[in-house]
Amino acid sequence: MENNEILERLLQDDKQPSTLKEEVAVSKQRAKEDMQISRIRVVTAKYKVYIVLLLIFICILLITYIPKENDAMKSNRSSFEQVNSKLTRIKDDIEIAKKDMDYLCNKKDGIINNNDTLKDCLNDGTNCSNLPKAWKIWSWNRLEDYDTKIPLSYLQTNSLYNKKMPVDEKRVLKNLNEYLIKQNIWNDRKKVWDILKIEIWDPKPVAWWNNHFFMVSLDVEIEFDTVGDLTGFLYNVEKKMINNREDRILYKIQSVSYDVVTNDEPQITDISMLAYYYHDEKFDDKIECADENNTSKSNNNQESDDSENSNDSDSFIQKILGKFKK
Repeated sequence: MENNEILERLLQDDKQPSTLKEEVAVSKQRAKEDMQISRIRVVTAKYKVYIVLLLIFICILLITYIPKENDAMKSNRSSFEQVNSKLTRIKDDIEIAKKDMDYLCNKKDGIINNNDTLKDCLNDGTNCSNLPKAWKIWSWNRLEDYDTKIPLSYLQTNSLYNKKMPVDEKRVLKNLNEYLIKQNIWNDRKKVWDILKIEIWDPKPVAWWNNHFFMVSLDVEIEFDTVGDLTGFLYNVEKKMINNREDRILYKIQSVSYDVVTNDEPQITDISMLAYYYHDEKFDDKIECADENNTSKSNNNQESDDSENSNDSDSFIQKILGKFKK
């Protein structure tokens, strides 16, 4: 028995070195695995850092670049809308200009081409039957009449612009002294009323949306012998036409101070008037109708269309001068 035990011990002692070798090999394998795991962890951490940095860069790019592009797109869209709106306004202005030119220069019904006919009708009551049929209206008593207020207003409108002074006072004084204070403004008769005082104020735009049409306030003192003389003067201002178109001025009576009780005695009358004129530095103040030979073909092709479109809406001239119909 003792010998067997001794042998077993010896055998166990022989096995111990192999066990140590295996343990060393296992420990080395574990060390390698730990190294690989640590390397994988390091690489994974690096990739995580790279991903985080990439996300931060993308966020910065989105925050800085996209709003600018969005603003640029909005700006381009706004610019496009503005250009489109301007084109629309230009088209509307062209249509209005066509209606204005047709209203002025139409061969049959145009204001300019019927200047002499209107002057004869208003001044001495002749040639009224030759006024354009397009001017005919029906009055309140159902009698046929002609609407001459807008044509008269246009034909009396001149430029009072003067580079050296606010208003061309010389033209205003000539209009009053040589025409309006005469009993008949269309002939060379002497003046029958005396102007005692004239005060001319600075011009102002008629409307805030149009800086080419102006009005000038005038305060005039005139001595009239009778109320009939006062009526004759007012009639000259509002109903008559001067032969020379360059001397015409468009007026509107604002107020008249006159004592009706003593209408058969001479009175000094204060009259407040507004003088209107059109001026645009970019263009000539006068409108000249085109030559009939150059425009006859186009007028014949568009005559029917213009006549139909002219009734759709008023031209600029009708809108501006329409106030004088009242």
